[in-house]
Amino acid sequence: MATIKKCITAALLAMLVLSAAAPTVLGAAANQTYYGSLSSNYYSFYGGPDIHVNVQGNGEYSRGQTATVPLALSNHGVIEGFKSENDVKKNGNNVDIILNATLQQMELENINTILTAVGVVATLESDVSGITVKTGPQEAGSMSSGAISNPLSYSVDIQKDVPAGEYELTLNVTYKHLRNVIYDADAIDNNGSLAGIRNLNASYWYNEDVSQKIPVTIKVKEATKFEIVNVEQSLSAKSDGMLYVTYQNNGEEQAKSAYVRLSTATPFSTTDDQSYLGTVNPGEEVTAAFKISVDEDSVIYDKLYAINSEILYEDNYGHQQISDSLKVEVQVEETPFWTPVTIIIAIIVVIVLLVAGYYIVMSRKYKKEGIDKKPFDDLREKLSGGKK
Repeated sequence: MATIKKCITAALLAMLVLSAAAPTVLGAAANQTYYGSLSSNYYSFYGGPDIHVNVQGNGEYSRGQTATVPLALSNHGVIEGFKSENDVKKNGNNVDIILNATLQQMELENINTILTAVGVVATLESDVSGITVKTGPQEAGSMSSGAISNPLSYSVDIQKDVPAGEYELTLNVTYKHLRNVIYDADAIDNNGSLAGIRNLNASYWYNEDVSQKIPVTIKVKEATKFEIVNVEQSLSAKSDGMLYVTYQNNGEEQAKSAYVRLSTATPFSTTDDQSYLGTVNPGEEVTAAFKISVDEDSVIYDKLYAINSEILYEDNYGHQQISDSLKVEVQVEETPFWTPVTIIIAIIVVIVLLVAGYYIVMSRKYKKEGIDKKPFDDLREKLSGGKK
């Protein structure tokens, strides 16, 4: 009996060595089978790896950036059951019975190896418009049940026009795992007793290319988003003009203590480059006013110029923020000589000249003819009702 126990112990040790090496064998020869006696399969096992994913950190990201999304994988695989395929034969000599019982026990002890995910590869994918995954497949190696991987980092580009909210990406995880192992060996017979085993072989069956599609939820944070919705101007190279710019908050978060800062360049200049907006709520429009001077010597008339502006504000967390640069498009039109104002002035000048000319001519005529009156006296008398 002591000899039998020693043989079983030796066999179990050999089994443990093989079980520990099973993932290595898979990596080296995943498509190979080590042939044993199929009739010696005692159990079929059910279950396998079950990969979960956890987003590290709070999972919140700002739009308009390339974010790093760290994902940790964990294996929650469990044994779902097993089925007895063959019973140990009760007939035959004592050595064969003990050998078969030993091989049966080796299969049973190997049950947990089917829970190891081997060669785990994880690919983050996005079907969301405006959210693009820049990183390709990441390897997590082999994961036994209960194991947690080091975080896998993925670069995710989030466009500026993506609305705030939660979005579901997909982590496509592929791996292999052991389905069953069948052992076969020859007994070392010592006068009817099992002295040991030799020619121990194992047949490995793997589930190849197992795939899990796991949802990964990320959140795009609420934020302020300013846009220019209207520009009105009265810019002239002859005198200072006014520039009115209307901004709208198209984001989801209000901007507090906001003000616009204008950056002018030739041919424009200003001594009033800031305009206070106050608190701007989502969807609200506000107008900033600036007095602008135009350099007559360097301006190109009717050219479309872009003046940079940016809005400085305080977010809901009390942090100072600066908007993206917002370009104010303006043109300076050459002022024509004949305008309604200049026409009116010209008419007034002509009338004054005509009246003055008439006065001079009539004054000379009256003086020459010895008439003692002045031009417009007749007209003055008529207007006064004949009274001098």
